[in-house]
Amino acid sequence: MRKLNQIQQKTLNPMLNSIKLHSGLLTGLLISAGTALFAQLPDGTKTTGEWIDEVEKIRTEEGKLLYNEASLYNTTRLSIMTYVVMDKEGMANCSEDDINAGVNRLNSYFRTINVTFDLKPVQYVNDYNYCNIHNEEDTHELVKKHSTAGTINLYLVDSIAIDSVLRYGFTFFPIDTARNYIFLGKEFILENYLTTLMGHFFGLLSTHDTLGGYELVNEDNCTESGDFLCDTWADPNLFAMVDTSCVYNGVLVDPGGEIYVPSVANLMSESYDGCKCIFTPHQYRRMLYCLKKYRYYLR
Repeated sequence: MRKLNQIQQKTLNPMLNSIKLHSGLLTGLLISAGTALFAQLPDGTKTTGEWIDEVEKIRTEEGKLLYNEASLYNTTRLSIMTYVVMDKEGMANCSEDDINAGVNRLNSYFRTINVTFDLKPVQYVNDYNYCNIHNEEDTHELVKKHSTAGTINLYLVDSIAIDSVLRYGFTFFPIDTARNYIFLGKEFILENYLTTLMGHFFGLLSTHDTLGGYELVNEDNCTESGDFLCDTWADPNLFAMVDTSCVYNGVLVDPGGEIYVPSVANLMSESYDGCKCIFTPHQYRRMLYCLKKYRYYLR
């Protein structure tokens, strides 16, 4: 199920190489130009085979849950403990007003399933060695020294790089219950990036994910590929393919030769951030299900 046949692979390889080259060139330009300009960076959350296996296993049970069930019964309140890592000059480079605004935006999306995030007093980490997270060792050391059990730990840092590529942030899927961590670049706190990462934290794959297989435009394989949700459109990865007017400029095709017509508005896509504004009902359902099944211990 997860592997393309040889014909599909031959069709996709040139397309994927083009995407990788395009994204790599753009990332290089952003690094050299600096983030003072409009800078779209990719999501750093890594999909794992373990989580794909779990999504396949829970699909039937998940489908029985009404996505708005929480709003019919009770409110779930979850705490966010924020750690702002100071830079070498002892500057935070991020105001508490901005953090509050970012969490308010997050709450505007999650109120649909009656989930509210409460921001705890902001903590400041006076150790510039962790203001730039560029390897796993930095991550492990920071969370070992600064984390709170049973709550969501948000780390705001000056830069994040994974596999030598700048990213706006990353987190971990809910099956990894020992790591209640979200890492985000400080400059992205006011936009939708925190919401996207929280989507991953509660089980959502990117709409363009392919670890479980390539989703067809006609949705014939939507239950067993892509993000494993049938109310999100097939997505070729919109990174650097959506302009500030929210127009998709790509002409890519799926393994069957059909031209992609993706949603530029979905919060789990790599669309231009100013265009992203929706979760679908099935995305809400998965997040609610994962909260109840995997993240139930959060307070």
